[in-house]
Amino acid sequence: MNIIKDIAREIENFGEKITVTSEKGEFSIKGILEPLLYKNKMYFYGKQVPTGFFDIGHYLLICPYYVELPVLGTVFFESKKGRFILKRSETVKAKSKPVYVWAVLAPYVEPEEEEL
Repeated sequence: MNIIKDIAREIENFGEKITVTSEKGEFSIKGILEPLLYKNKMYFYGKQVPTGFFDIGHYLLICPYYVELPVLGTVFFESKKGRFILKRSETVKAKSKPVYVWAVLAPYVEPEEEEL
């Protein structure tokens, strides 16, 4: 049994289509996208957050190990849950082999036009 391939297969089976747009172009991935939850005594921006949803809509994205997410910058993620920007991502490894990729996404807010 290969746990790395099992995780990738489960993400493929239960994940949703997510379109990634960056300066290098656009591509689609399969990933599990869920609201980010925090446990008690976890801190975000120096403030204690009760168990449950974080109030500004951050999402956790889990992708297969072979997905290479663009670096921070102008990177957008679109799914049926909305449009997001990348805040942080990391590849989880076991014995120096990639297992999966996780990312924290925040809702994208269109910049307001300045009044003249």
